[in-house]
Amino acid sequence: MLSFTLVVLLLIGVLFMGLPVAFSLGSTSLLLILLFDLPMKIVGATIFTSLDSFVILSIPLFVLMSQVLLDGRIGDDLFDVMNAWVRHLPGGLAIATILACAFFAAITGSGAATAATIGMVAYPAMTERGYDKKFTLGLLAAGGTLGILIPPSIPLILYGAITEESVGKLFIAGVVPGLVLTAFFIIYAVYKSRRGGFTPMEKTSWGERLRVTKKNFWGILLPFIIIGGIYSGAFTPTEAAAVGLVYSLVITLFVYKSLRLRDIPDICLRSITTSCMVAIIIAGAVLFGRVMTLLMIPQKLTEIIISNNFSVLMFIIAMNFLMIILGCVLETVSIILLTMPLVTPILHVLGIDPIWYAIVVTVNMTMALITPPVGMNLYVINGLRSDIHMSEIIKGVFPFIIIMALFLILVIAWPGMSLWLPSVMH
Repeated sequence: MLSFTLVVLLLIGVLFMGLPVAFSLGSTSLLLILLFDLPMKIVGATIFTSLDSFVILSIPLFVLMSQVLLDGRIGDDLFDVMNAWVRHLPGGLAIATILACAFFAAITGSGAATAATIGMVAYPAMTERGYDKKFTLGLLAAGGTLGILIPPSIPLILYGAITEESVGKLFIAGVVPGLVLTAFFIIYAVYKSRRGGFTPMEKTSWGERLRVTKKNFWGILLPFIIIGGIYSGAFTPTEAAAVGLVYSLVITLFVYKSLRLRDIPDICLRSITTSCMVAIIIAGAVLFGRVMTLLMIPQKLTEIIISNNFSVLMFIIAMNFLMIILGCVLETVSIILLTMPLVTPILHVLGIDPIWYAIVVTVNMTMALITPPVGMNLYVINGLRSDIHMSEIIKGVFPFIIIMALFLILVIAWPGMSLWLPSVMH
């Protein structure tokens, strides 16, 4: 395993030099190609084929759709709807925030977009009503993580592209765990709120509830179109992304009129920035995986697993600890692209269901989004207002990290939570 040790040392060394992850993976791959005298022609061919994928095409479409909805203020309206229905309950504003996060997650598939959109409206509303500031910040950061678990989910798209599993099945597998994690957050919010420290809100009349819901009906309909279309087999996840993008443009330009045609070029430019970043990481990671395969490292790791009689549980626990460590220093896309080419052969050898493992990985990655020092959602929430300090956010997310860790154990112990819905798809 000299080659594997050299790979790990090289990659760590390059990462600690401060290079972005995509370039760290790419430069490490080039060094290994030179060191082990591998054919240089694999570089161009691998980078091209890594992005020449119908499944990968859905990523820029979902990113653009997310940007359209973000600029079209659809998240604000979702928060108003949820607030109208639950604000009179104990911790009503906190519950409305979590539900709005879950719903917006089901529209965009982006953890950062969910945290930013709902945070802009929910943070001032909750602090004005006397909610604890640290709890509010933690709630918003954790609520945003639902964006990568509740479909559509960019990490699940990447997982499907690498493992060649059905992205539709992966999306459907994330629905029940996403709803259960949402329920866990709501239970904690009610518990925390019952201890006082906030001003309760009066109950909304049925007339007002129906008025607000009717006003925002077209935005509420979007996740049902996307998930329902995939579940029914009406369209593939990539086609669902295209349908969702067209639908989001129609409702923001012509129904709500929250966007104008002259806003579209700027929205496209900003979404291209995100899509290109993901594409470069994909290219670097797939090249790295290709070099690993040529060096026979996945096969050697598989042999070690077999010869040492690793059980499924031992392997799952070891991988989750590794991903928690990686989650402290890398972002979600990089971790999935880095680990899955090595892990996929081992899943088949140990007889682990790759759909279930995808949800285990994704739940683990929800923690990575709020784990310092690189947790993406921590920085998103920190950027909402000048009076928000990172130390307050980190203290606020700590209880939610514990909840997610307990939920991860539940997902591992009860595979049926993830596998029941995909099993009834056909």
